[in-house]
Amino acid sequence: MEVIDTVTLATHHAAGWDVDTPLPRVLRVEVGSQQLTFSCRSHGRKYRIYGDEWRRFVGQNRGAVVTLYAGEGDNATHRLDVRP
Repeated sequence: MEVIDTVTLATHHAAGWDVDTPLPRVLRVEVGSQQLTFSCRSHGRKYRIYGDEWRRFVGQNRGAVVTLYAGEGDNATHRLDVRP
């Protein structure tokens, strides 16, 4: 899987995470054995991951290094690695 972006989650990320890679409106990610669904939208020339579920995720993982990997296929599930 291709790396989309890596970030250390901070308080300001609760408002959203902007990446350069186009993302679907509904982003399904695997985090270990869990599956989460985040909202995405175009934000200028970037794509923003945002919403209530994203805010909860950031709140529970503040300070963690997070890497988003691209999914494959039409109904792709992306992967999110979280390192404390």
